[in-house]
Amino acid sequence: MSGRGRRAALPPTDYRKAPVLDADGLVIRPFSGAGKPLGVYDFRDSPGPIDFRRELVAGLAAQGRGWGSEDTYQTNASTLRLLFRDAAATEPPVAATEQITVEWWKQWTGDIHVRRVLAAVVRRAPRLPEATRVFLQTPRRRPPSRRRRPRKQAHTREELRRIRDAAAATVRAGRLRIAANTAVLQRWRAGAIERGEGDWPLGEVLDVLARTGDLLRYPNSADHAVTAYAERACGFEGNAASLSRLFATPAEIGTAAVLLIVHEAWNLSVLKKMDVPTWWPSADREDPAVHQVDTDKARRGRRRHASNTLVDLGEGSSGRALRHVLELTAPARTTLETLGRPTTKLLVGHRGLGGSENLRDHALGAALDRAIRRWQQQVRADGVDLPARVNSQALRHSAQAHHGRARNNTQATHERDYQLQDEDVRAASRGAVELGLAQAVASARQTVAMRLVARADAEGEVSAELVAKEAGIDVEVAHRIVAGRLRTPVASCADFLNSDHSQAGMPCAVSFLLCFACRNAVATGRDLPRIAYLHQALESLRSAVTSAVWAADWATHHARIGDFLTTYTTTDARPQLVAAVADSERELIHAMLERRLDP
Repeated sequence: MSGRGRRAALPPTDYRKAPVLDADGLVIRPFSGAGKPLGVYDFRDSPGPIDFRRELVAGLAAQGRGWGSEDTYQTNASTLRLLFRDAAATEPPVAATEQITVEWWKQWTGDIHVRRVLAAVVRRAPRLPEATRVFLQTPRRRPPSRRRRPRKQAHTREELRRIRDAAAATVRAGRLRIAANTAVLQRWRAGAIERGEGDWPLGEVLDVLARTGDLLRYPNSADHAVTAYAERACGFEGNAASLSRLFATPAEIGTAAVLLIVHEAWNLSVLKKMDVPTWWPSADREDPAVHQVDTDKARRGRRRHASNTLVDLGEGSSGRALRHVLELTAPARTTLETLGRPTTKLLVGHRGLGGSENLRDHALGAALDRAIRRWQQQVRADGVDLPARVNSQALRHSAQAHHGRARNNTQATHERDYQLQDEDVRAASRGAVELGLAQAVASARQTVAMRLVARADAEGEVSAELVAKEAGIDVEVAHRIVAGRLRTPVASCADFLNSDHSQAGMPCAVSFLLCFACRNAVATGRDLPRIAYLHQALESLRSAVTSAVWAADWATHHARIGDFLTTYTTTDARPQLVAAVADSERELIHAMLERRLDP
């Protein structure tokens, strides 16, 4: 119970959660964590022995307990149906999970990602051979040539503006067409159009379309053809065009998605599930001035739900674009409510085919992606000059790159997956990064303070007297250094209570990486392998962080350690030094870089 709320009502004592699997074990009826149905997946018609199917269907039901997306279920269910078909077609047929060998699995999956993902389902089968289970549980790494992420190229600002203007023009044409026909329908329903007037037949046909989601059709014809009366009333323009008098076409729904992505950089998965926003009116006008949009991005886990505020500042603003999309799709939602199929989804339109069942949202499958492709094909055919790569991913990346801040993701994701991967951003920041690194190197070379005693005595050991002489420290302290009682992960500390980086008389409380800039740090020849390995580990870390993070957190340390090694070692000797580092010392270095050893 929250501090301000009331205790939630408990379910009845006899309440039992509805089973996901039907009694025959071949039909899955899953629900999301919020109690929303995620579809029905029937495997009774799939080929293969019933026990074989039941075992893998149970694995799908178990694996899907944490899924909240109907798309995820549909993808995995379709792949499992394909497995059943291919298993039955194999010679000899695979008729039990005991027969799914590593060789068969490799041959069946190949390099097709969606099939390899099904491994999480198949390995849940209790009778799967152990060798196959181990193989499926072992992560499959991509070849080295394919591990590097491809660089991305954002659209220029001018290209993005052309795409936005073309999308806005399509949305404008669609909403004006729908508004004009809605006005005729309202006049007809209000009795402002008399029977026999020119718009009477059109008003009557639009009334049927608004109530049923379809045109007038001959009830007894084999193909349910549209009546001649309806065709004549609509000017013999074709069924798809007549349906679009009140409802957005697939291409217009794709256009609406493009317009919102360009403005707000939303993912396609977010747009599929987006509901109609709430809004607050302005004090001096009736139209909504501020739209409150709730987003659901499953990939973000516990932070999947967020809210965006879009302000209507006139033409060209994100709030005005959203308002136009709402006007474009409002009649479709009204008709669906009349049909008893109410929806709160934003992107709703007619697929252009006969039947009210084609009046629906675009929440599932690749329908929205196809709608975007259809729109760009249409406008290109009309002579509009669109740049290449007009798809949701390229548009989102371009919007992210040009907005200059995180949109519907964290700042770290924005920098790592968008800015760092964009060629234009990398080129524009190269000068600043190089200048920062050069300054870091210059500063590091001025502040390397660690001393090294590399020479050994006649017996091959570093003597305390030699350490005391070359490091300029007390012999007693030198004895403790030689004995290893003052060791740190990188060297030894001659005076823990008087650090150059902490208050005098207090224990040192900074990272061990700053030992290289401290006059109390003393290294001997036995420390050089760890220092060489530390430098190599920093080199590996450099490719895993953004340029900004590297310059801010690591560049100075890397330059200082590199200058230390350049001064006291040779390039040819460093691989031998790294090879001499024990596993325990490697773990110590990694713990230090992960800041697990910081005070």
